[in-house]
Amino acid sequence: MNLVINIHVVDDTNVGDLFSSPLKYFEFPRSRTTNIDIRHLDQKLEKIGQQLQDGSLGDYDRLCFIVGGGGLLFPRFVKKFVALQQFKTQYQDQIPIQLITWGVGQQIYRTDPDRQCYYQNFDYSEYLQGFDLIGIRDFEHPNPDYHWVPCVSCMSNQFDKPRSIEHEFVVFSHKKFQIKLGNFPYMTNNTHDFSQVLDFLGSGDTILTSSYHGVYWGTLLGRKVLAFPFSSKFYTLKHPAVNFAIDRWQASRREVKVFGKQLYDFGYSKDFSCNTTGWRDALVGSEPYSQLLQTYRDRSQWYYQQVASRLS
Repeated sequence: MNLVINIHVVDDTNVGDLFSSPLKYFEFPRSRTTNIDIRHLDQKLEKIGQQLQDGSLGDYDRLCFIVGGGGLLFPRFVKKFVALQQFKTQYQDQIPIQLITWGVGQQIYRTDPDRQCYYQNFDYSEYLQGFDLIGIRDFEHPNPDYHWVPCVSCMSNQFDKPRSIEHEFVVFSHKKFQIKLGNFPYMTNNTHDFSQVLDFLGSGDTILTSSYHGVYWGTLLGRKVLAFPFSSKFYTLKHPAVNFAIDRWQASRREVKVFGKQLYDFGYSKDFSCNTTGWRDALVGSEPYSQLLQTYRDRSQWYYQQVASRLS
């Protein structure tokens, strides 16, 4: 029996993070599986280390940490990856330990539409040293030992549901990077209802979105997508959307006005907005991708076999 621990962001208010876990879509042979929120990884590793020392963890043949999916390769989480590497070094004499990534990706909070090369020079090595199998969702990367593997959410059977187009445009915003465009149907990623999100995205002929998963899922649904990027991850997709050129995102000001007169000013919020002038022009000539879903599922199945072979 193996112990398989999936590490990702477990957040009921971010549907993309919540449904990027491979444990939702695949069974792992001869294994007990569980999740850890990467934000609480240090405490969990300390507890597992204590259990290994006192023999209370259980009788397992091996311990496997699967990190991903999601945009976990950014400075906030560097120490989490290092902690996993150190854990393996410390305890691998007591139990065989596998470190695996599945569908993780880079996250640099810049747009710089005229200087996109910054994402191509991303240093993956500081995160991934000591990992036994590396699958990343970023299509272009410098290391031949890294495998491209898309976000595993493509395996959901919710994509098999037929959906009819009801609106010319729908807007799907990231909850912190919000776009306001006319009176189009509007939704944010602040939800845990995956089926509802796909129904919403599928109802639009064109999806206007500041969400990575809004781009990804909309593409898999065969819709046209216009992305409003806030980080490097929007430029790393194998089949990218049309990316609207944004100079910068600005923090939104929290204030109360009556008849144009400011009554209260609460300063800046944690939400951001951007100038969307000219967004229609960016869509001229754009076409949806077609029949990508099975290709992405085939690649995910292939990667699952790579992982499963390490647990047999």
